Amino acid sequence: MRGTSLFLVTVVLFLPILLLHAQAPPQKPAGQKSLDIYFIDTEGGQATLFVPSSGETLLMDTGSGGDGNKQADRISAAIKEAGVQQLDYVIVSHYHADHVGNAAELANRLPIRHFIDHGPYTVELQPSRSTAFVSYLQVRQKAHVSVPKPGEEIPIVGLDVEVVSSAGELLKTPLPGVPGSGALNPACREFTPKDQDPTPENYESVGIVVRFGKFRLLDLADLTWNQENELVCPNNLLGTFDVYHTTRHGTEWSGSPELVHGARARVAVMNNGPKKGGTPEAWTIIHSTPGFQDLWQLHYSELVDKDHNPPDDFIANLNETDHGYALKMSVRSDGRFAIKNERNGFTKEYH
Repeated sequence: MRGTSLFLVTVVLFLPILLLHAQAPPQKPAGQKSLDIYFIDTEGGQATLFVPSSGETLLMDTGSGGDGNKQADRISAAIKEAGVQQLDYVIVSHYHADHVGNAAELANRLPIRHFIDHGPYTVELQPSRSTAFVSYLQVRQKAHVSVPKPGEEIPIVGLDVEVVSSAGELLKTPLPGVPGSGALNPACREFTPKDQDPTPENYESVGIVVRFGKFRLLDLADLTWNQENELVCPNNLLGTFDVYHTTRHGTEWSGSPELVHGARARVAVMNNGPKKGGTPEAWTIIHSTPGFQDLWQLHYSELVDKDHNPPDDFIANLNETDHGYALKMSVRSDGRFAIKNERNGFTKEYH
């Protein structure tokens, strides 16, 4: 009886402490940093949200406008999921509608501290090409805007972001501290130039290299095939990467073997649409990269057969009626990362 009483007293005294520990969420090891990247479905445009553990944010492009603001809603949902209330930096890589289309709408929805673009002009003045730019220009005139030169850094706390192309200018010297940067690129021996891109705004694209600890990602927006060659031939000025965000949506206009094989990324993410990007040429170049592991796509490509699409688990959106899903990448500073398909929860880790 006395033993039973002693046990009950002990339980009463320590039960609150036991419950407190049971309900407490798991804690990250002290000093551990993280980066979340959301590849948002903009139907073959681009909108990529970077949120390091510092809480500052970077949005690379804004997708296409119109369509009842569906794409703006998807970007807003990713921002909400990330637990932030403002965008610290928004890069408008160039002024095609599928990259600048929601800039004005987002500026109406939440604070945007800083825009980054290639300048207050567009090289395509046709009404069908300039409408999205004109809407952005009205916001730009009142905003804090920077026009970077290649080699400049974007000062985001907790993230290293370096500009490697802007307004038709390209990086001229190797990126310091990046593995492989400055090395002779053996893939350049068979370079075949292409005719000048017929949509010259792509030539103006702001391209970036993102570094987070040991992790590296390359995103050149819609930079052209021949410009890519200048960045990596005869010497690779960019270095090697963990993740390659496909240039120009995985079309044959960009994503040269010299760039893709020189970057040596083991994972590629393609911001394609159902009938835009994902071409056989892009597929072949990506999959012949030394050490390549996986291709993730925002959409199933209807331009090719099933054998030239990744397995379904690696595709965020499989059809044109049930879509709007993102790919979310979670990165640690030691270089490990995981990608989650928000359509079905499928996740793969890369060590």
